[in-house]
Formats: sequence, structure tokens, C-alpha cells
Amino acid sequence: MVQSILWMIYEYFLCLMEVFLFYDFLEAMLKRNEKVKKIYYYLSIILLSFFIFILTQIKTYSMIRTILLFIIFLLIGYKLFKGNIKEKVFFTTMFYLFLLFSDVLAVYILSYFTGKDIKNIVINQTWARVLFSQISKLLLLITLRVVKNNYKETEPDIPKYYWYWILLVYIISGINLLAIFNVGLIANDLSMKIQYLIVAISIGSLLIVIITYYIFTKLNCFYKDRNNYRIVKIKNEMLISEMKEKERIYEDVRKLQHDFKNHIICIEKLLEQGKVESANEYINGLKGEVSETCMWIKTGNDIVDIILNRKNLEGNKKNIKMDMKVNIPKDINIHPWDLCTILGNALDNGIEANEKIENENRRNIKVNINSYKDYLLIEISNPALFNPIDEEGKLKTTKKDRENHGFGMKGIKSVVEKYNGILNYEYSKGEFILSIMLPMEKKS
Repeated sequence: MVQSILWMIYEYFLCLMEVFLFYDFLEAMLKRNEKVKKIYYYLSIILLSFFIFILTQIKTYSMIRTILLFIIFLLIGYKLFKGNIKEKVFFTTMFYLFLLFSDVLAVYILSYFTGKDIKNIVINQTWARVLFSQISKLLLLITLRVVKNNYKETEPDIPKYYWYWILLVYIISGINLLAIFNVGLIANDLSMKIQYLIVAISIGSLLIVIITYYIFTKLNCFYKDRNNYRIVKIKNEMLISEMKEKERIYEDVRKLQHDFKNHIICIEKLLEQGKVESANEYINGLKGEVSETCMWIKTGNDIVDIILNRKNLEGNKKNIKMDMKVNIPKDINIHPWDLCTILGNALDNGIEANEKIENENRRNIKVNINSYKDYLLIEISNPALFNPIDEEGKLKTTKKDRENHGFGMKGIKSVVEKYNGILNYEYSKGEFILSIMLPMEKKS
């Protein structure tokens, strides 16, 4: 009786250790979902370990048990950890494969050295099962530690079809391991050559998983570098565009200065002849020309002035009410081109969102830029037809070519990360609000 109770305690301890390793692995790869209360988080650990313990008591290593446990792991990963569904499925599947591999390899190694059959090691409550469970968990711990130490925390930029192919490889490897293990359980007396072959296949399956994961990390780096290149390209294009705009404005100002005397003479002659209406039409025509040439928003920074005035003019042409309140301190450490990246991309997104609104009276963009203590605060808001933020807190797009879009927000994120700032966006009462805080140090 006492021995039976001690054995059950030991079995539960193994289940608890398995759950801890699972949670630790997903927390390292995905981070814990902070919306879930800690009490529920830790309670789920106890409940899951009890559930696994009950399953092991019913029938060890049945196919139904294995599939059911994998589904439970997926649900836990989906509810308690951050990331999109692809990442959650990917890393949960990876953990489960390592779990299967450690069990398969441990039991065959122990069977080889002890001469006991696999079924006897796995099912019977003997010292062989104790040793098997310890070797298995040790192999799992080492494998997970190697993966975590070589994992670089980045936001995956891999296209969907690569995710599906990698996941397919994982699933096939998992089925392969399960088939091998079940062969060992059914056929108790396996020849040494077959045992060697099974161990070799198990190691081969693990190598496939590791190589696939290596390919995953390399693909992620490749697409991240490609996206960074696109962001830099967009920045350069914006810079060239702003320089051309600046040259155009200066050219228009010089033209106005050159023609100013002639304009005055024409207005004077019209008034002398009593043609007041013609003089007013002439003046109104000049007003339109001057409004497109003059820069009404003055921040003291030429590049920022250009981008704000240009977007202000573009918004007005599309019947968008532009409300800009800007006060940028002089001699701050934030490069004008970085501010240009933030404002240009954010205002482009705001104008695009407003164009989808049929009621022109609702079209508006509000820009507030001010300093608060040691931070430069930037807040840009605009109406939106739908909530652009998904369940994971990431922005979604309605464009069909999703792979080649979203670089505007990535450009903004790169600037915020560069200055160790804070980026936040929210959707409230039909309005999208982008808030940015950038540390603001005065230049010495």
C-alpha cells in the first residue's frame, strides 16, 4: 500500500516536471499572456499535471492519449501565451516532438543496456521505469535548454506557406516517432539490428526537427533583413521626396518674388479702371497659388515642416480636416529624418483610412506633438471603419498583398526601438489613436 502511494507521488512529480518544462519553454519562446491572472496561470499548471497523471494511469502510451494530450497542450499554449496562432502551434508542436523523442530514445537506450523488453520498462513499476523516466526528462531538459539558448527573440516575418511546410515536417516526424514506439511495445523481442535501426531512425527524426528549426531561424533572419532593407529604402525614398518638395517650394517662392511687382501693377490698373470684381478674382487666384507655396506650419525644423505641410495640403485636397498642434523643442537628440519616418508613415496611414470614409464630415486627422519632462510625445488619431488591432494586439491589413504591406508601421517601430521609446496604439469609439514617447535629451 505504502509502496503504491509512493509510486503514485513519484508519477505525479514526473507529470508536474513535464508541465513545468512545457510552460518554461513556451514562456521563453512566446512570453506569458499578461492578461491571464497569475492565480489562473499557476492553477492551470496543477490541473494539467493532474490531467496527465490520470491519463498515464488509464493506459500508457495509447495513441488516443497522445493525441488528446497534444490537443490540451495546444489549448494551453493558445490561452496562456502571447503570439499568433502559427507561433503557438509551431512551438507547442516542437516541444511535443522533443517530449516524444526523449521518451523513445531513453527507452531504447535502457532496453539495449539492461536487456529488458520495452513494454516491461514502460509499464511495470520497477527500477527500470524509474531510470527510464529520469533519463527521458534529462534528455528533454538538455534539448530544450539548447533550443532556448540558441533562440533569438524576434518577431517572425516568415510567409505563411513556410510555416505550413515546417509544421508538416514536424507532424510527420511526430507520427514517425509514435509509430516506432508502438512497434517496440507490440513486438517485445526485437533483434539487436532492429533496435539499432529504430534508434537510428529516432535520432534521424530529431535531426530533421533540429535542421528544420535551423532553417526556420535562417528564414526568419532572411525575411527580417529583407524587410529592414525595404524600410531603409522607404526612408530614402521619403527623404528624396522631401528634398524635391523643398526645392519646389523654394523655386515657387522665388517665382512669386520675381512676379510680385507685376502682380501689384496688374491689380493697381484694374482698380484704376474700376474693375473691382476682376481685381478680387485676380487676388483670389494669387491666394490659391500662395497657399500651395507657403508653409503655414512652422516647427523650426525644415524637414519636419516639409512633411507636415505636405501632408496637410494632401489631406485638405481630399477633404480631410487636418488639426495639427506641434511644438518641438530645439536641439534635441532625435534626428529629423527619424521624425519624418514616424510622421510620414503615420499620416499616410491616417489619410488612407479617411479616404475609406464616405461621409466627408467625419474625415479628420489630429496631430499633437509636445514635450513632457524628458520625453517628446506624439499622438496622431483618425477615424477608422473597423478595428485594425487583432486579438494578439497586432495591426492587421485589409490589403490582399499582405506580404508587401505593413512596412510603414515597421518603420515607425524601428525608430521607436532605436531611441528606446514607447509605442502604443488603440481603437476606441471608431477612432484609431497612435501614441509615441521618445526620450528627449538636449544636445550638448
